Amino acid sequence: LDLSDPIFNTLKKDYTEFTEWFRKISRQGRKCWVHYNQDESIGALLIYKIEDDPLDTIPPFPKKKREKISTFIVSHIGQKIGELFIKLAVDIAIKNKTEEIYLTHFTKPEDRLVELITEYGFMRAAKNTRGEEIFIKKIYADSAQLTGLTPLEISRNYYPSFFDGSEIGKYFVPIWPENHERLFTDFKGSRQTRLPEHSGMFIIEGNTIKKAYLSHTKHKHISPGDLVFFYRSRDLRVVTSIGVIETVHRDLEAADEIIKIVGKRTVYSRDEIEKMPKPLTVIMFRHHLHVKSPVSFKRLKELGILTFAPQSITKINEENYNNLIEACGIDRRFTVH
Repeated sequence: LDLSDPIFNTLKKDYTEFTEWFRKISRQGRKCWVHYNQDESIGALLIYKIEDDPLDTIPPFPKKKREKISTFIVSHIGQKIGELFIKLAVDIAIKNKTEEIYLTHFTKPEDRLVELITEYGFMRAAKNTRGEEIFIKKIYADSAQLTGLTPLEISRNYYPSFFDGSEIGKYFVPIWPENHERLFTDFKGSRQTRLPEHSGMFIIEGNTIKKAYLSHTKHKHISPGDLVFFYRSRDLRVVTSIGVIETVHRDLEAADEIIKIVGKRTVYSRDEIEKMPKPLTVIMFRHHLHVKSPVSFKRLKELGILTFAPQSITKINEENYNNLIEACGIDRRFTVH
């Protein structure tokens, strides 16, 4: 990385030792994720490491294996790269068997970074000896701290963990292959890279954790906090991904209103939305996990979970849900009852 890139200017100003630290970790071969702008300047950067030390904080935090986000900068706005990097940081933590992620930050008024990270469960926990705030994110829910939290609050505070008690609904949501490829660009299935990606463009809706699903469903019972299992139809015919519903907007007629709700979180263009038969239902959801073992329609039939491939949003009863979670290979540490 080019240390003279403008993205480092603020860090050099805030941390007098930044340049020497950067050169040291470069010599060490520290790993990072980087997004380049079209002019080859750096648009976003995530530098991380796995630690097993106590934190130099007030109050002190004991020795524990954690992922530290050393540097997290997003200067390129509008492509949801911040959400993408949070998703990457969580994946890194899970792969390295760490249960906490943390970062240090000199908080500023109207701080966009703080707004972003707190939306996905980074909590102010302490300050270090130099006055930076410490934000810590737990990967798995702490049962001692769940009292009074709603299913959506659990989803927010402990992403990618989620609440799956019997009081919430569970549903299959069918999705066509071409829409699945755009909405879940990181799914490791039979996906071909799309032309915009070859030219260096991100598929924005694929970067997001919060996504939109547009439907003509007449289902009146789906609600915030409910779980949705995306079933890729037509080609693979498998269950691939789990989400938590945030909001449901029914009986929408005006394209402008739909576009205002979904923003850049849908696979559909404005022109496509305008041409869709109305009314539409918009489901805003958080994508939490891809399943470890995609479950085929054949296997779903063998388990008695489905008789026919879902053509519309289909409710899953509690017994079938438990069988489905087991078949998907979901680590039960991600589920909160």
